[in-house]
Amino acid sequence: MGEGASEADAAFRLDGRTCLVTGGTRGIGAAIAREFAAAGARVILTGRNAAQAQAVAEGIGGGAVGVGYDAGAAGASAALAEWVKGAVGRLDVLVNNAAILKPHFIAKLTEAEFDQLFQVNVKAALFLSQAVRVLLAESGHGAIVNITAAGAHVPMVGIGAYSASKAAVINLTHTLAKEWAAEGIRVNALTPGSIETDMIMPRDQEKRERFVKDMAGLNPTGRLGQPIDIARAARFLASDAASFVTGQTLIVDGGLLA
Repeated sequence: MGEGASEADAAFRLDGRTCLVTGGTRGIGAAIAREFAAAGARVILTGRNAAQAQAVAEGIGGGAVGVGYDAGAAGASAALAEWVKGAVGRLDVLVNNAAILKPHFIAKLTEAEFDQLFQVNVKAALFLSQAVRVLLAESGHGAIVNITAAGAHVPMVGIGAYSASKAAVINLTHTLAKEWAAEGIRVNALTPGSIETDMIMPRDQEKRERFVKDMAGLNPTGRLGQPIDIARAARFLASDAASFVTGQTLIVDGGLLA
């Protein structure tokens, strides 16, 4: 391997960096945590169940740590940020991945469900970012990656409130990128398309097979995405390879929104 290739590979590494991934116990979050660890990062992943988060972290190895964190709980983001400051003392990358999906037609949506969607999907991500801002600025490699959804770009019937919450995340991403650029913090959004995860997959096997076939048919690539497809894009946005990328939304959807 030539010297140029080595330098190019190094730009995608995360050696010596501490990365916090919320909602990291399954699906996209777990894939991101594994990918970051493989790139040399020290990973902190969260889940609502602390024991489950610790178990996933142990499976990843490499010094990964699992922490309990309920993004829907009042004061949880501030408490998590304080834990990171006290236990680790530094943070280079934050991935706001924790989210919930409440599939409902607007006519059936309750105020409580709306509040919960925006608390977890928007408010928690915003105030966790705010709470770790100083750590990210001090790191010299500060980067935030906000995970959004295809519905944020093209609202989808039956998940209107969820789509609106993810659209809000994109808007805030661009605002934070402008406000925090002078502090050396890059802020980008990452939009997955149809990814084969428990969040969207039907539990019934027959319905699952039909769902996979139907959704794959909507993508020009002819398949559903896998969590690793999103994890590798997140690694790019978190790494020095994207040092000149901020205030952007990277869409990884197999051409769904093309």
